[in-house]
Amino acid sequence: MRMYRTGAILGALLVALLTVTACSPRAGSGGKAPERPTPWTTPKGPGGYGGRLLGARWRVDWVTVDGRNIDAPPDAGAWVEFSYDNTAVGDYGCTPFRTSATVTATTLTVGTDTSGATPDDACPAKERAFEERMRKILTGGPLAVAERVDDISMTLKNQRGDYVALQMLWPQGLFGAPWQLQNLIVSDATIDMTAGKEVYFVFHRDGTVTGKGGCNGFKGRATFAGEHATLYPLTRTTHRTCSREIMSEEDDLLDQDPRTFQVWVNRGIGFVDETHGLEFFGYQFVRLTGTPPRPGS
Repeated sequence: MRMYRTGAILGALLVALLTVTACSPRAGSGGKAPERPTPWTTPKGPGGYGGRLLGARWRVDWVTVDGRNIDAPPDAGAWVEFSYDNTAVGDYGCTPFRTSATVTATTLTVGTDTSGATPDDACPAKERAFEERMRKILTGGPLAVAERVDDISMTLKNQRGDYVALQMLWPQGLFGAPWQLQNLIVSDATIDMTAGKEVYFVFHRDGTVTGKGGCNGFKGRATFAGEHATLYPLTRTTHRTCSREIMSEEDDLLDQDPRTFQVWVNRGIGFVDETHGLEFFGYQFVRLTGTPPRPGS
């Protein structure tokens, strides 16, 4: 295990992802070797900025109407997710919706909402007003898709110049893809994982998580809600023996209490728990686009 000092939690998350040399653990004394995850490749899309929308979930930060920015209320929770099957699901802030969505490299056309209920009186007036503006822009005809600052912040603009500002909540391939755990973030230290690509998580939409801790396979639960993920204790599914260092890291990885993290999207995903002041803790993942080596190879 290699440890690096960092200045602050954001610095640890925004630095370039560290390169980790894969470690091949020694064959163990028992247990079936964990199966390798299926390689994940980006499904075929239109390319361009429109293609970046697909398969990801986006938070709505604000809308601009007649040149005036209107921020989303802090508790609005407005979001949208575009799928490769020409559909979109989301929440206007008060009202969930499911509708059609046609994406090209440069444009997005969202169908009239067919499933969302009318917001009830329990929804605060400020959130209802924001929802109405967002709904009107999204469903008002073709929208030009453009990058706002970088590839995790986009704008959807109509012909009048009104637009919706989006920030990525969950990246493409969050579910079903193997995510290599590159390092742990403990207080002001960044700790590389000795086993490299042998440490990965696969998150599933049904709330389960599977993967490998460096030597053994594991399973558990991991749930996502908005900007937060909750990771529950992980249980070994195999009983192999590797080097002492790898086994120690695996023990530490699996022996964790349930913990809720803030999710950060960069050139991977970061989970960070800052609820204990400076004693923060987190994970930095990068998506594996190929299959990790077989154990012992």
